[in-house]
Amino acid sequence: MGLRYSSYIDSPVAVKYETLKDNPAFSYRDNRMLKKQSSKFITYGCRHCRTHLSSYSQIMSKDYRGKTGNAYLMKHVVNVIEGKPEKRSMITGDYIVCDILCHWCKNTVGWKYLESERKDQRYKEGTFVLELQTICKCE
Repeated sequence: MGLRYSSYIDSPVAVKYETLKDNPAFSYRDNRMLKKQSSKFITYGCRHCRTHLSSYSQIMSKDYRGKTGNAYLMKHVVNVIEGKPEKRSMITGDYIVCDILCHWCKNTVGWKYLESERKDQRYKEGTFVLELQTICKCE
């Protein structure tokens, strides 16, 4: 059994601020612009333990349905464990998918598309679905 390590998702604006704040050319106006940009950055986490999972910038579509209701299709997630692959029939066809679990509390947060039988749905392969009932916004 290895050590568990969580990846934390920082706002790109916060990282930029840390690198610029000591620069004498960094102005009050620059600071206001960065704060405005950072207000748009959202990090999503596990509803049970708040472990970071993904960010607003990774959303490919908000028009998805999961077992528990609405869901987001995401390009990338972190801090998850993949379950066993299984075949599932969905509205848009048959897929081989695996559930994804929060690596800290082991609650199911969604699933990952591994393979699609239909060519027009192959863009989903390697993407993740996070169900809104299982995630929250992390401040």
